[in-house]
Amino acid sequence: MNGKLLTQLANCNLKSSAFDLVKGLEGGVYKKEMAAALDLFIKLPCPETAVNLVTVCPETLTIMISASDSFVRMTPEEYRGPKIQGFEKWMESFDSNLRAASDIQKFLLTEATAGRVRVGFHTMRDQSPLYHRLDQIGIRKSFMADRRQFLRDTITKKPLAFRAIIDMVCVHGVYEGRERFWNGLGSESDAQLYLQSEVLFDVSQAADAFVAVVHEVNRNRRTNNHIESDK
Repeated sequence: MNGKLLTQLANCNLKSSAFDLVKGLEGGVYKKEMAAALDLFIKLPCPETAVNLVTVCPETLTIMISASDSFVRMTPEEYRGPKIQGFEKWMESFDSNLRAASDIQKFLLTEATAGRVRVGFHTMRDQSPLYHRLDQIGIRKSFMADRRQFLRDTITKKPLAFRAIIDMVCVHGVYEGRERFWNGLGSESDAQLYLQSEVLFDVSQAADAFVAVVHEVNRNRRTNNHIESDK
């Protein structure tokens, strides 16, 4: 079932769906699980995060299936309905986040393979949120595989798995003499992220290289935002 749903969502206009959901649900009050799934999807609209949102809130599937950007992309001369602001800016924001996720996953894979990044977990937890999220996209551990090694390999090597659990990622390491923390999209945070996250990438041995990737990600965001503001 999850495989069929993932394929169905891959054929949907998910970026327009995210925009529609933001406009339709803004200002509402939602349960914590729903709010978290919605926040993840609107930041990173891809099939993996869409599956998670549909699992939490099945009603959103209809919006995703029917979403279209044909109306909000009309020229002013063609436009007759209530004006929706910010569509193009939203699209660029989504694209920037998808590129950031890709760049960071590629870096972590390269450096983990070389032994310069360690992939860890909180020792007193069973990692069930990670297994649940991966199960949503049809990824399951074989009976004989080591639980944590399976997670290390899967999340680090498979882009779709990394995207599916990206809101549970903390990248951390000592840089310029102090411990620093980043989320899976490269935004810097604090130690609370480390405590709340489920998978921990220690980049201390490659901190300079990782910060360079983060700076490039942020530079691309600023450039895209500047281009958008000039339109």
